[in-house]
Amino acid sequence: MDDRAKTPNTTATPDTPATTRHLPPKHPPAHHPRFERQIRWLRAWLRSRAGRITIPLVALLIGILLGVVVLLLIGISGDGRRVVTTTVGSGDLIVEANKTYLTAIVSQNLRSAGMPGTIENVVVTLSQGDQFTVDGDDAFSVLGIGVSKHFSLVVQPYIHACSLQVHVVSANLSGIPVTGFVQSFESNINAQLQEKPGGLPTGFQYCATGVRTQPDGLFVTYSATPVALRDTPSTPVS
Repeated sequence: MDDRAKTPNTTATPDTPATTRHLPPKHPPAHHPRFERQIRWLRAWLRSRAGRITIPLVALLIGILLGVVVLLLIGISGDGRRVVTTTVGSGDLIVEANKTYLTAIVSQNLRSAGMPGTIENVVVTLSQGDQFTVDGDDAFSVLGIGVSKHFSLVVQPYIHACSLQVHVVSANLSGIPVTGFVQSFESNINAQLQEKPGGLPTGFQYCATGVRTQPDGLFVTYSATPVALRDTPSTPVS
């Protein structure tokens, strides 16, 4: 049998003797003692008293920073004033807006008011008098971290130029007064409220004269004035 067939790493030519090629030895993966020492030091530090104190403090500072960023996005203000109006309590008819309708229209306009996240869990609570409260949650992401903040608005309905309007007396996010989105919210919802309620008999001009809130809904009083018909020329009898 040919010896060359037994030795796969051997080459030979007529002019040169056979030589053997040696494959380089396989070395184990290189270790980095300095990197391993740093890992061991970090693990030991995390288990130490200093590490157990420092990590929660860092997490607290990050939470405070996220809160500051949110407040800067929404706007900070402590000013909340009521609208002083004179309304007439009597009228020809009363229109009720129940809590379901108020929750729907408030939620719709909050989502388009420029708040930084997703508006969720909106609840409208009406009191006896001329105010109602809106509570909900604003869920958003800051630096890739999910955050949810509770917000609360105190809203005052009033009558202006024969139309129902609303004014945000106060707004706060997690207990901190904010008004950065209030102007947009008021503008959007008041534009919708300018439209008179449908389904009323034709032939009358309707004007809102008063509004009040009760635990089960919001009640708007309207006056109805007959619209004068134009005089039509009489047809002569032949």
